[in-house]
Amino acid sequence: MKNKLIFVFGIFSLVFLVIIVSTNIVFHFRHTLKLEKEKAWALVKTLSKSLDLPMVAGEMDVVADTLVTVGELEDLKRIHITDTRGIIRYSSNPKQVDSLTHSEVIERALAEKKEIADFEHRGGDYLFSLALPILNEQRCYPCHPQKDEILGVLRVGIDWKPVQKTLMGNIRQDIIIAVIFYIIAIFISVLFQRFYNATQVAYENLEKAQEQLIKTEKMAAIGQMAAAISHDLRNPLTGIKMATYYLGSKIDKDNVEIGNILKDIDLEIDYASNVVTNILTYSKPTELIYVYADINKVIKETIPFLHLQSRDLNIELITNYGKDIPEALIDVRQIKQAIVNLLTNSIQAMPEGGRLTVSTKLVGKSVELTVLDTGTGISLDDETKIFNPFFTTKARGVGLGLSIVFSIVNRHGGSVELSSEVNKGTIFIIQLPIQKQSQGGAIPLQEEIV
Repeated sequence: MKNKLIFVFGIFSLVFLVIIVSTNIVFHFRHTLKLEKEKAWALVKTLSKSLDLPMVAGEMDVVADTLVTVGELEDLKRIHITDTRGIIRYSSNPKQVDSLTHSEVIERALAEKKEIADFEHRGGDYLFSLALPILNEQRCYPCHPQKDEILGVLRVGIDWKPVQKTLMGNIRQDIIIAVIFYIIAIFISVLFQRFYNATQVAYENLEKAQEQLIKTEKMAAIGQMAAAISHDLRNPLTGIKMATYYLGSKIDKDNVEIGNILKDIDLEIDYASNVVTNILTYSKPTELIYVYADINKVIKETIPFLHLQSRDLNIELITNYGKDIPEALIDVRQIKQAIVNLLTNSIQAMPEGGRLTVSTKLVGKSVELTVLDTGTGISLDDETKIFNPFFTTKARGVGLGLSIVFSIVNRHGGSVELSSEVNKGTIFIIQLPIQKQSQGGAIPLQEEIV
């Protein structure tokens, strides 16, 4: 896209210049040709008039001298006066007198009895030949029989090579000017394209800066809110959870109804605690503590926390743990948080029940975790927003779950991809590198968390 403008402008300019140059060349050619022909005819007419008086007076030696003199002029060659048989009677070259000319222009002028002008090659010369029939007029009767309509032909051959040279010079000049103009136009278009690209980059950077500013302001607000939530809600939630546990130990174990109520209370407490944890995690990410850990084991330890959420939803859980997967260098606590958020999102997408498949495998130098659900799916428009903070399509939640997943995986040097189809389900694919590298090499290991 960045060079598209240059390409389009270049093609357009080239076509435009070809049309302009071609038109200009044709115009110059025709104009110069017409001008040179008019000059040639004017010269021949002048010569004819200058010979008219000596010929009528019978001063043929003057005619002969005039042809020789005129023949010495630059670009004038082969000036002849022939009789009706084409035999040269007077010439700018006396050696050709009494010889037969084979000029087609003279033959046509005698045959058609009119002025003829055409190009012809004579020896090594390229001539523009003009032939004027010499008419037998009344003033010529004293010397010529009245029955002869034409007495002969005055033929002047003009060297056309200088004219050709002028024409070619004009053509070359037009082409050079066009090429220079084209180069300048392309250079200007390149400068404009660079300016346009720089403007686009600056605009994109400005948008990113604005987004970052808005995000920073949100983070500041969230940080203040998180501190209040942490102080005002964490302690009451802990107290309620302990009270629930105490009540559960005092009631009759056979009272299923009260037991289920207490489990629901416990579930809601966990949900509220998870919301608080998500807000705190997003507003103030903690330093990653890397250890080598078995990703399969981390998932197995995380899944039990989701049983209460999926208890009444008729969700079938399928696990496919890859074999021979090496331990990855990860922050176990945060990866567990990401897995909980991801599985919670899939469970919430299947309110009518469904199938949840969790798989792991080794792909190159990365561990791949796949979470597939048969839920409501994600629309194409929402796919580009799903990882944005505070974006949610659910009635409950603040829209931070998947944002935290993306942030945690990204901080581990991994990637998150998704593919979804509305009313058919969604698949999330997470890839985590086996070993994360820092600028100084591998991050120092700590004792593995069991």
